[in-house]
Amino acid sequence: MRVLNVKALSFTYEDGTPALKDVDLTIEEGEKVAVIGPNGAGKSTLLHLVAGFRTPFHGSVSVMEIVLDERTADKVRRHIGLLFQDPDDQIFMPTVEEDVGFGPVNLGLDSVEDRVSRALRSTSIEDLAKRKPHRLSHGMKKRVAIAGVLAMEPDLLLLDEPTAGLDPRSRSGLIELLRNMDKTMLIATHDLEAVAEIVDRVILLNGSIVFDGGLAELMAQDTVLEKAGLEPPQISKLFKRLRGMGYDAKVLPVTLDQAVAETVRLADREKGRSRDRKT
Repeated sequence: MRVLNVKALSFTYEDGTPALKDVDLTIEEGEKVAVIGPNGAGKSTLLHLVAGFRTPFHGSVSVMEIVLDERTADKVRRHIGLLFQDPDDQIFMPTVEEDVGFGPVNLGLDSVEDRVSRALRSTSIEDLAKRKPHRLSHGMKKRVAIAGVLAMEPDLLLLDEPTAGLDPRSRSGLIELLRNMDKTMLIATHDLEAVAEIVDRVILLNGSIVFDGGLAELMAQDTVLEKAGLEPPQISKLFKRLRGMGYDAKVLPVTLDQAVAETVRLADREKGRSRDRKT
């Protein structure tokens, strides 16, 4: 089923600055899609438009086949869970469990206690239920905010820079959480290593969509990256250099695990060549 359908979406800020132009985007149920691009490319704006927080706009946005407009905005939002970049922007209740339950209560949903319990369990923060959110670490606040979104059981998760501001351990834990989550996602991020771990598909946005496809394919397109003002990760640059030295690197790794796998493959290939030369 098609969860999100965006057609010819254009938006201009109140001061007349163009933000998005003719954006076409579809996301099927179960897909995890990342929107990447330089600062000011319109990534967060796209998420806020899909969530119905910015109007008016040109073009159309449909969520679960409901066309978004002023009359349907509240109905559309019932199908969407938006995670803000700063968890302090969406955590405000006295305790974690009250904060996680706020959305379902506000929407008049049933079985609030069960929803809260499932959300806390799915984000591995059951032991924080009675804690005060504002005293938690930034990483734990992110999990509380995600739990609050999950408690509403949305069809589409919109995540704005989910790994921003996290220490390495918290970042790794959050990436694993999102990777294993069986949810349709649209993630706006600069974190290409997280993208490689979590998503199936990458959208490069720079006012309009410049690229739509796999991350490995994008890393090989130097001209596209340069025009968008993006730098590939150092690991990808290393394997580009190895290609230039004559090594047959079939992929340009983004993560350490990918780099290890490709290094092992190259090493095995060189061993095979060495044996062939000896015989």
